[in-house]
Amino acid sequence: MTQARKLQLFVTAVLLAATLAGAGAWLMHSPSPGIWELSSFILVAFLLDQSSTKLRVAATGSTSFVIHMAAGILFGGFWGAVVAAGSTLLTGLSARAPAAKMLFNPAQRGLSVLLAMGVYSALGGGMPPAYLQLVGKVDTGALQVDLLLFFAYAVVYFAVNTLTVSGAIALSTNRAFRDVWNLNTRGVLAYDLGASAIALFVSYLYVWTAHSWGLGSFGLLLVFIPIVVVRHVYGLYHQLQDSGQELLQVMVKAIEARDPYTSGHSLRVSEFSRTVALELGLSAKDVESIETAALLHDVGKIHEEFAPLLRKDSRLTEEETALMQTHSTKSADLVGIITKFQGFIQDSVRHHHERWDGQGYPTGLNGKNIPLGSRIILISDTIDAMTTDRPYRKRLSLDIVIAELQKCKGTQFDPELVDVVISSVGIRRLIVGANPSADSQGWAPNRSKKVAWPSSAFWKTKRA
Repeated sequence: MTQARKLQLFVTAVLLAATLAGAGAWLMHSPSPGIWELSSFILVAFLLDQSSTKLRVAATGSTSFVIHMAAGILFGGFWGAVVAAGSTLLTGLSARAPAAKMLFNPAQRGLSVLLAMGVYSALGGGMPPAYLQLVGKVDTGALQVDLLLFFAYAVVYFAVNTLTVSGAIALSTNRAFRDVWNLNTRGVLAYDLGASAIALFVSYLYVWTAHSWGLGSFGLLLVFIPIVVVRHVYGLYHQLQDSGQELLQVMVKAIEARDPYTSGHSLRVSEFSRTVALELGLSAKDVESIETAALLHDVGKIHEEFAPLLRKDSRLTEEETALMQTHSTKSADLVGIITKFQGFIQDSVRHHHERWDGQGYPTGLNGKNIPLGSRIILISDTIDAMTTDRPYRKRLSLDIVIAELQKCKGTQFDPELVDVVISSVGIRRLIVGANPSADSQGWAPNRSKKVAWPSSAFWKTKRA
Protein backbone atom coordinates (compact mmCIF):
# COMPACT_ATOMS: atom_id res chain seq x y z
CA MET A 1 0.00 0.00 0.00
CA THR A 2 1.37 3.40 -0.96
CA GLN A 3 1.96 6.17 1.58
CA ALA A 4 -0.63 8.33 -0.19
CA ARG A 5 -3.20 5.56 0.21
CA LYS A 6 -2.31 5.12 3.88
CA LEU A 7 -2.71 8.86 4.40
CA GLN A 8 -6.08 8.86 2.66
CA LEU A 9 -7.28 6.02 4.88
CA PHE A 10 -5.98 7.77 7.99
CA VAL A 11 -7.76 11.03 7.16
CA THR A 12 -10.93 9.09 6.36
CA ALA A 13 -10.68 7.36 9.74
CA VAL A 14 -10.33 10.70 11.53
CA LEU A 15 -13.32 12.09 9.63
CA LEU A 16 -15.38 9.02 10.50
CA ALA A 17 -14.34 9.15 14.16
CA ALA A 18 -15.26 12.83 14.37
CA THR A 19 -18.64 12.16 12.74
CA LEU A 20 -19.47 9.27 15.08
CA ALA A 21 -18.29 11.15 18.16
CA GLY A 22 -20.29 14.19 17.08
CA ALA A 23 -23.42 12.10 16.57
CA GLY A 24 -22.99 10.56 20.01
CA ALA A 25 -22.57 13.98 21.62
CA TRP A 26 -25.65 15.28 19.78
CA LEU A 27 -27.76 12.42 21.14
CA MET A 28 -26.80 13.51 24.66
CA HIS A 29 -28.93 16.62 24.05
CA SER A 30 -26.43 19.29 24.97
CA PRO A 31 -28.19 22.63 25.60
CA SER A 32 -28.03 24.65 22.42
CA PRO A 33 -26.35 28.05 22.69
CA GLY A 34 -27.91 30.96 20.86
CA ILE A 35 -26.80 31.65 17.33
CA TRP A 36 -25.13 34.88 18.48
CA GLU A 37 -23.16 33.12 21.20
CA LEU A 38 -22.07 30.36 18.84
CA SER A 39 -21.12 32.79 16.09
CA SER A 40 -19.16 34.96 18.53
CA PHE A 41 -17.02 32.05 19.71
CA ILE A 42 -16.39 30.91 16.14
CA LEU A 43 -15.45 34.44 15.10
CA VAL A 44 -13.03 34.99 17.99
CA ALA A 45 -11.35 31.61 17.38
CA PHE A 46 -11.10 32.44 13.68
CA LEU A 47 -9.50 35.82 14.44
CA LEU A 48 -6.98 34.16 16.74
CA ASP A 49 -6.10 31.75 13.93
CA GLN A 50 -5.49 34.71 11.63
CA SER A 51 -2.99 36.14 14.10
CA SER A 52 -1.00 32.92 14.29
CA THR A 53 2.74 33.15 14.80
CA LYS A 54 5.34 31.34 12.74
CA LEU A 55 7.33 28.99 14.93
CA ARG A 56 10.47 26.99 14.42
CA VAL A 57 10.33 23.94 12.15
CA ALA A 58 7.98 25.54 9.60
CA ALA A 59 5.14 25.65 12.09
CA THR A 60 2.69 28.29 13.25
CA GLY A 61 1.22 28.86 16.68
CA SER A 62 -2.35 29.89 17.47
CA THR A 63 -4.17 30.45 20.75
CA SER A 64 -7.54 29.55 19.21
CA PHE A 65 -7.54 26.27 21.14
CA VAL A 66 -8.33 28.34 24.24
CA ILE A 67 -11.67 29.35 22.70
CA HIS A 68 -12.35 25.78 21.51
CA MET A 69 -11.79 24.40 25.01
CA ALA A 70 -13.84 27.15 26.67
CA ALA A 71 -16.72 26.46 24.27
CA GLY A 72 -16.63 22.78 25.22
CA ILE A 73 -16.85 23.59 28.92
CA LEU A 74 -19.63 26.15 28.42
CA PHE A 75 -21.79 24.49 25.78
CA GLY A 76 -20.86 20.80 25.91
CA GLY A 77 -18.85 18.57 23.62
CA PHE A 78 -21.03 18.84 20.52
CA TRP A 79 -21.22 22.63 20.38
CA GLY A 80 -17.60 22.97 21.45
CA ALA A 81 -16.70 20.80 18.46
CA VAL A 82 -18.88 22.97 16.23
CA VAL A 83 -16.90 26.03 17.36
CA ALA A 84 -13.56 24.25 16.79
CA ALA A 85 -14.49 22.81 13.41
CA GLY A 86 -16.32 25.93 12.26
CA SER A 87 -13.52 28.36 13.05
CA THR A 88 -10.93 26.03 11.51
CA LEU A 89 -13.02 25.65 8.36
CA LEU A 90 -13.26 29.44 8.06
CA THR A 91 -9.48 29.65 8.45
CA GLY A 92 -9.01 27.11 5.68
CA LEU A 93 -11.46 28.89 3.39
CA SER A 94 -9.80 32.26 3.94
CA ALA A 95 -6.39 30.76 3.15
CA ARG A 96 -7.71 28.74 0.19
CA ALA A 97 -6.22 25.65 1.76
CA PRO A 98 -5.96 22.33 -0.13
CA ALA A 99 -8.94 20.00 0.07
CA ALA A 100 -7.06 17.57 2.32
CA LYS A 101 -6.43 20.22 4.94
CA MET A 102 -9.97 21.57 4.62
CA LEU A 103 -11.28 18.16 5.62
CA PHE A 104 -8.68 17.01 8.10
CA ASN A 105 -8.02 20.09 10.24
CA PRO A 106 -11.65 20.81 11.23
CA ALA A 107 -12.22 17.10 11.85
CA GLN A 108 -9.21 16.58 14.10
CA ARG A 109 -9.87 19.76 16.09
CA GLY A 110 -13.53 18.88 16.53
CA LEU A 111 -12.60 15.32 17.50
CA SER A 112 -10.16 16.67 20.09
CA VAL A 113 -12.96 18.60 21.83
CA LEU A 114 -15.45 15.73 21.55
CA LEU A 115 -13.19 13.07 23.04
CA ALA A 116 -11.84 15.40 25.71
CA MET A 117 -15.34 16.37 26.82
CA GLY A 118 -16.38 12.72 26.67
CA VAL A 119 -13.64 11.80 29.13
CA TYR A 120 -14.46 14.84 31.28
CA SER A 121 -18.13 13.82 31.51
CA ALA A 122 -17.36 10.13 32.03
CA LEU A 123 -15.15 11.00 35.01
CA GLY A 124 -18.00 12.96 36.59
CA GLY A 125 -17.15 16.50 35.57
CA GLY A 126 -19.91 18.97 36.36
CA MET A 127 -21.88 20.75 33.64
CA PRO A 128 -21.61 23.57 34.34
CA PRO A 129 -18.44 23.08 36.39
CA ALA A 130 -18.41 24.23 40.01
CA TYR A 131 -15.95 27.01 39.22
CA LEU A 132 -18.59 28.65 37.01
CA GLN A 133 -21.14 28.80 39.83
CA LEU A 134 -21.81 32.46 40.64
CA VAL A 135 -24.90 32.17 42.85
CA GLY A 136 -25.05 30.39 46.18
CA LYS A 137 -22.37 28.60 48.16
CA VAL A 138 -19.79 26.76 46.09
CA ASP A 139 -19.08 23.17 47.12
CA THR A 140 -15.32 23.21 47.77
CA GLY A 141 -15.01 19.49 47.12
CA ALA A 142 -16.82 19.74 43.79
CA LEU A 143 -14.70 22.75 42.87
CA GLN A 144 -11.48 20.83 43.45
CA VAL A 145 -12.73 17.82 41.51
CA ASP A 146 -13.87 19.91 38.54
CA LEU A 147 -10.57 21.78 38.40
CA LEU A 148 -8.69 18.47 38.43
CA LEU A 149 -10.97 17.11 35.72
CA PHE A 150 -10.37 20.21 33.64
CA PHE A 151 -6.69 19.27 33.62
CA ALA A 152 -7.69 15.78 32.41
CA TYR A 153 -9.83 17.49 29.75
CA ALA A 154 -6.80 19.48 28.56
CA VAL A 155 -4.54 16.41 28.53
CA VAL A 156 -6.99 14.42 26.39
CA TYR A 157 -7.55 17.39 24.07
CA PHE A 158 -3.85 17.78 23.32
CA ALA A 159 -3.28 14.02 23.18
CA VAL A 160 -5.88 13.59 20.45
CA ASN A 161 -4.78 16.77 18.71
CA THR A 162 -1.06 16.00 18.60
CA LEU A 163 -1.41 12.28 17.86
CA THR A 164 -3.73 12.77 14.89
CA VAL A 165 -1.65 15.59 13.44
CA SER A 166 1.63 13.72 13.95
CA GLY A 167 0.11 10.65 12.33
CA ALA A 168 -0.95 12.60 9.24
CA ILE A 169 2.45 14.25 8.93
CA ALA A 170 4.34 10.98 9.41
CA LEU A 171 2.32 9.36 6.65
CA SER A 172 2.53 12.33 4.28
CA THR A 173 6.30 12.64 4.63
CA ASN A 174 7.22 8.97 5.11
CA ARG A 175 8.93 9.77 8.40
CA ALA A 176 8.85 7.90 11.69
CA PHE A 177 5.85 8.87 13.84
CA ARG A 178 7.97 9.17 16.98
CA ASP A 179 10.38 11.57 15.26
CA VAL A 180 7.52 13.77 14.10
CA TRP A 181 5.85 13.83 17.52
CA ASN A 182 9.09 14.53 19.37
CA LEU A 183 10.10 17.26 16.97
CA ASN A 184 6.82 19.16 16.93
CA THR A 185 5.19 18.42 20.28
CA ARG A 186 7.59 17.30 22.95
CA GLY A 187 9.13 20.71 23.53
CA VAL A 188 5.88 22.71 23.58
CA LEU A 189 3.35 20.37 25.17
CA ALA A 190 3.92 21.72 28.68
CA TYR A 191 3.40 25.27 27.42
CA ASP A 192 0.18 24.28 25.65
CA LEU A 193 -1.15 22.59 28.78
CA GLY A 194 -0.30 25.67 30.83
CA ALA A 195 -1.93 27.99 28.32
CA SER A 196 -5.10 25.88 28.42
CA ALA A 197 -5.77 27.36 31.87
CA ILE A 198 -6.73 30.56 30.03
CA ALA A 199 -9.82 28.64 28.88
CA LEU A 200 -10.94 28.63 32.52
CA PHE A 201 -10.65 32.40 32.60
CA VAL A 202 -12.49 32.76 29.29
CA SER A 203 -15.39 30.57 30.39
CA TYR A 204 -15.65 32.28 33.79
CA LEU A 205 -15.54 35.75 32.26
CA TYR A 206 -18.25 34.78 29.78
CA VAL A 207 -20.56 33.54 32.56
CA TRP A 208 -19.74 36.45 34.88
CA THR A 209 -20.38 39.18 32.29
CA ALA A 210 -23.62 37.48 31.23
CA HIS A 211 -24.84 37.21 34.84
CA SER A 212 -23.60 40.50 36.23
CA TRP A 213 -23.86 42.84 33.25
CA GLY A 214 -26.08 40.98 30.84
CA LEU A 215 -23.36 41.20 28.21
CA GLY A 216 -23.28 37.55 27.22
CA SER A 217 -21.04 37.09 24.20
CA PHE A 218 -19.81 40.67 24.43
CA GLY A 219 -17.77 39.47 27.40
CA LEU A 220 -15.54 37.70 24.91
CA LEU A 221 -14.31 41.09 23.77
CA LEU A 222 -12.87 41.66 27.25
CA VAL A 223 -10.73 38.54 27.01
CA PHE A 224 -9.88 38.80 23.32
CA ILE A 225 -7.44 41.68 23.84
CA PRO A 226 -5.33 40.02 26.59
CA ILE A 227 -5.19 36.79 24.57
CA VAL A 228 -3.89 38.71 21.57
CA VAL A 229 -1.34 40.45 23.80
CA VAL A 230 -0.12 37.07 25.11
CA ARG A 231 0.07 35.77 21.54
CA HIS A 232 2.02 38.85 20.50
CA VAL A 233 4.53 38.36 23.32
CA TYR A 234 5.04 34.74 22.29
CA GLY A 235 5.32 35.93 18.70
CA LEU A 236 8.12 38.33 19.56
CA TYR A 237 9.92 35.56 21.44
CA HIS A 238 9.72 33.19 18.48
CA GLN A 239 10.73 35.93 16.05
CA LEU A 240 13.81 36.48 18.19
CA GLN A 241 14.51 32.74 18.07
CA ASP A 242 14.07 32.75 14.30
CA SER A 243 16.45 35.69 13.95
CA GLY A 244 19.04 33.83 16.00
CA GLN A 245 18.68 30.73 13.83
CA GLU A 246 18.96 32.79 10.66
CA LEU A 247 22.13 34.44 11.97
CA LEU A 248 23.63 31.03 12.71
CA GLN A 249 22.84 29.82 9.21
CA VAL A 250 24.40 32.95 7.70
CA MET A 251 27.59 32.17 9.64
CA VAL A 252 27.54 28.59 8.40
CA LYS A 253 27.04 29.66 4.78
CA ALA A 254 29.96 32.07 5.12
CA ILE A 255 32.18 29.18 6.16
CA GLU A 256 30.97 26.84 3.45
CA ALA A 257 31.53 29.52 0.82
CA ARG A 258 35.25 28.89 1.37
CA ASP A 259 34.87 25.23 0.48
CA PRO A 260 32.49 24.53 -2.43
CA TYR A 261 32.70 20.79 -1.83
CA THR A 262 31.03 21.02 1.59
CA SER A 263 27.99 23.08 0.61
CA GLY A 264 25.17 22.24 3.01
CA HIS A 265 27.48 20.07 5.11
CA SER A 266 26.71 21.68 8.46
CA LEU A 267 22.95 21.54 7.90
CA ARG A 268 23.15 17.87 6.97
CA VAL A 269 25.31 17.04 9.99
CA SER A 270 22.83 18.95 12.14
CA GLU A 271 19.96 16.89 10.72
CA PHE A 272 21.82 13.60 11.23
CA SER A 273 22.73 14.61 14.78
CA ARG A 274 19.18 15.58 15.67
CA THR A 275 17.86 12.28 14.33
CA VAL A 276 20.40 10.30 16.38
CA ALA A 277 19.54 12.33 19.49
CA LEU A 278 15.84 11.63 18.98
CA GLU A 279 16.57 7.92 18.54
CA LEU A 280 18.37 7.99 21.90
CA GLY A 281 15.25 9.46 23.51
CA LEU A 282 17.02 12.57 24.77
CA SER A 283 15.07 15.51 26.13
CA ALA A 284 13.87 18.20 23.74
CA LYS A 285 16.38 20.61 25.28
CA ASP A 286 19.31 18.23 24.70
CA VAL A 287 18.15 17.45 21.16
CA GLU A 288 18.07 21.16 20.34
CA SER A 289 21.48 21.74 21.95
CA ILE A 290 23.08 18.89 19.97
CA GLU A 291 21.43 20.13 16.79
CA THR A 292 22.85 23.62 17.39
CA ALA A 293 26.32 22.29 18.22
CA ALA A 294 26.30 20.22 15.04
CA LEU A 295 25.30 23.24 12.99
CA LEU A 296 28.25 25.19 14.41
CA HIS A 297 30.83 22.42 14.67
CA ASP A 298 33.02 23.87 11.89
CA VAL A 299 32.38 27.57 12.53
CA GLY A 300 36.06 28.08 13.43
CA LYS A 301 36.99 27.50 9.80
CA ILE A 302 35.84 31.04 9.12
CA HIS A 303 39.31 32.15 10.26
CA GLU A 304 41.39 33.34 7.31
CA GLU A 305 44.24 30.91 8.04
CA PHE A 306 42.04 27.98 6.98
CA ALA A 307 41.00 29.47 3.62
CA PRO A 308 43.92 28.11 1.55
CA LEU A 309 43.66 24.71 3.22
CA LEU A 310 39.96 24.40 2.44
CA ARG A 311 40.55 25.14 -1.25
CA LYS A 312 43.62 22.94 -1.64
CA ASP A 313 43.12 20.11 -4.15
CA SER A 314 46.02 17.93 -3.01
CA ARG A 315 46.65 16.24 0.33
CA LEU A 316 47.55 18.46 3.28
CA THR A 317 51.11 18.40 4.57
CA GLU A 318 51.84 17.37 8.14
CA GLU A 319 52.04 21.01 9.21
CA GLU A 320 48.83 21.88 7.38
CA THR A 321 47.06 18.94 8.99
CA ALA A 322 48.15 20.11 12.43
CA LEU A 323 46.83 23.58 11.65
CA MET A 324 43.53 22.22 10.36
CA GLN A 325 43.08 20.22 13.56
CA THR A 326 42.94 23.46 15.53
CA HIS A 327 39.59 24.30 13.93
CA SER A 328 37.62 22.43 16.60
CA THR A 329 39.18 24.54 19.37
CA LYS A 330 38.71 27.74 17.39
CA SER A 331 35.11 26.76 16.68
CA ALA A 332 34.47 26.22 20.38
CA ASP A 333 36.05 29.56 21.24
CA LEU A 334 33.76 31.35 18.78
CA VAL A 335 30.69 29.47 20.00
CA GLY A 336 31.54 30.33 23.60
CA ILE A 337 31.23 34.04 22.85
CA ILE A 338 27.45 33.52 22.95
CA THR A 339 26.55 33.08 26.62
CA LYS A 340 23.73 30.58 26.13
CA PHE A 341 26.05 28.34 24.07
CA GLN A 342 28.62 28.03 26.84
CA GLY A 343 28.80 24.65 28.54
CA PHE A 344 27.15 21.72 26.76
CA ILE A 345 27.08 23.20 23.24
CA GLN A 346 30.59 24.63 23.45
CA ASP A 347 32.02 21.37 24.81
CA SER A 348 30.24 19.36 22.12
CA VAL A 349 31.85 21.54 19.45
CA ARG A 350 35.32 21.45 21.02
CA HIS A 351 35.52 17.66 21.20
CA HIS A 352 33.73 16.60 18.02
CA HIS A 353 36.94 15.04 16.63
CA GLU A 354 37.73 12.95 19.71
CA ARG A 355 37.77 9.19 19.09
CA TRP A 356 36.37 6.42 21.26
CA ASP A 357 39.86 4.89 21.54
CA GLY A 358 41.45 8.18 22.64
CA GLN A 359 43.36 8.77 19.40
CA GLY A 360 41.45 11.90 18.42
CA TYR A 361 41.96 15.61 19.05
CA PRO A 362 42.24 18.19 20.54
CA THR A 363 42.74 16.59 23.98
CA GLY A 364 42.68 12.82 23.38
CA LEU A 365 39.58 12.07 25.44
CA ASN A 366 38.33 8.50 25.23
CA GLY A 367 35.14 6.52 25.76
CA LYS A 368 32.36 8.18 27.69
CA ASN A 369 34.72 10.91 28.82
CA ILE A 370 33.89 12.43 25.44
CA PRO A 371 30.70 14.54 25.65
CA LEU A 372 27.71 12.73 24.17
CA GLY A 373 27.07 15.63 21.81
CA SER A 374 30.61 15.31 20.44
CA ARG A 375 30.24 11.57 19.89
CA ILE A 376 27.00 12.15 17.99
CA ILE A 377 28.49 14.93 15.85
CA LEU A 378 31.54 12.79 14.99
CA ILE A 379 29.50 9.91 13.62
CA SER A 380 27.12 12.30 11.83
CA ASP A 381 30.04 14.24 10.34
CA THR A 382 31.60 11.02 9.08
CA ILE A 383 28.34 9.77 7.57
CA ASP A 384 27.91 13.02 5.66
CA ALA A 385 31.49 12.85 4.40
CA MET A 386 30.90 9.33 3.11
CA THR A 387 27.56 10.14 1.48
CA THR A 388 28.64 13.34 -0.29
CA ASP A 389 30.17 13.49 -3.77
CA ARG A 390 33.82 14.58 -3.71
CA PRO A 391 36.24 15.40 -6.58
CA TYR A 392 38.06 12.11 -6.04
CA ARG A 393 35.02 9.80 -5.56
CA LYS A 394 31.26 9.51 -5.73
CA ARG A 395 29.10 9.20 -2.63
CA LEU A 396 29.16 5.78 -1.01
CA SER A 397 26.19 3.44 -0.94
CA LEU A 398 24.22 2.61 2.20
CA ASP A 399 25.80 -0.86 2.44
CA ILE A 400 29.33 0.55 2.28
CA VAL A 401 28.52 3.24 4.85
CA ILE A 402 27.15 0.64 7.26
CA ALA A 403 30.20 -1.57 6.70
CA GLU A 404 32.53 1.34 7.47
CA LEU A 405 30.62 2.19 10.65
CA GLN A 406 30.87 -1.43 11.77
CA LYS A 407 34.59 -1.46 10.96
CA CYS A 408 35.24 1.60 13.14
CA LYS A 409 32.90 0.56 15.94
CA GLY A 410 34.72 0.76 19.26
CA THR A 411 37.76 2.50 17.79
CA GLN A 412 36.62 5.72 16.18
CA PHE A 413 32.95 5.62 17.19
CA ASP A 414 30.90 4.93 20.30
CA PRO A 415 29.71 1.31 19.82
CA GLU A 416 26.22 2.10 21.15
CA LEU A 417 25.81 4.96 18.70
CA VAL A 418 26.85 2.75 15.79
CA ASP A 419 24.13 0.26 16.77
CA VAL A 420 21.57 3.06 17.00
CA VAL A 421 22.52 4.48 13.61
CA ILE A 422 22.46 1.13 11.85
CA SER A 423 19.07 0.16 13.31
CA SER A 424 17.40 3.56 12.78
CA VAL A 425 14.95 3.75 9.87
CA GLY A 426 15.04 7.55 9.99
CA ILE A 427 18.83 7.69 9.73
CA ARG A 428 18.87 5.14 6.92
CA ARG A 429 16.48 7.36 5.00
CA LEU A 430 18.79 10.32 5.46
CA ILE A 431 21.78 8.28 4.33
CA VAL A 432 20.08 7.20 1.11
CA GLY A 433 19.33 10.79 0.24
CA ALA A 434 16.40 12.22 2.19
CA ASN A 435 16.32 16.00 2.14
CA PRO A 436 17.82 17.21 5.43
CA SER A 437 15.86 20.43 5.27
CA ALA A 438 12.51 18.70 4.82
CA ASP A 439 11.11 20.25 7.96
CA SER A 440 11.65 23.68 6.50
CA GLN A 441 9.40 22.84 3.58
CA GLY A 442 6.06 22.65 5.28
CA TRP A 443 5.65 19.16 6.68
CA ALA A 444 5.36 20.21 10.32
CA PRO A 445 2.07 21.09 12.04
CA ASN A 446 1.35 24.35 13.73
CA ARG A 447 1.23 24.58 17.47
CA SER A 448 -2.54 24.83 17.56
CA LYS A 449 -2.03 21.63 15.58
CA LYS A 450 -3.39 22.10 12.10
CA VAL A 451 -1.58 19.82 9.69
CA ALA A 452 0.29 21.31 6.73
CA TRP A 453 1.45 18.40 4.61
CA PRO A 454 2.98 18.87 1.17
CA SER A 455 0.67 19.20 -1.79
CA SER A 456 2.10 16.02 -3.27
CA ALA A 457 0.15 14.04 -0.69
CA PHE A 458 -3.17 12.48 -1.66
CA TRP A 459 -5.58 14.64 -3.66
CA LYS A 460 -3.67 16.74 -6.15
CA THR A 461 -4.32 20.28 -4.98
CA LYS A 462 -2.38 23.50 -5.04
CA ARG A 463 -1.08 24.90 -1.79
CA ALA A 464 -2.27 28.30 -0.76
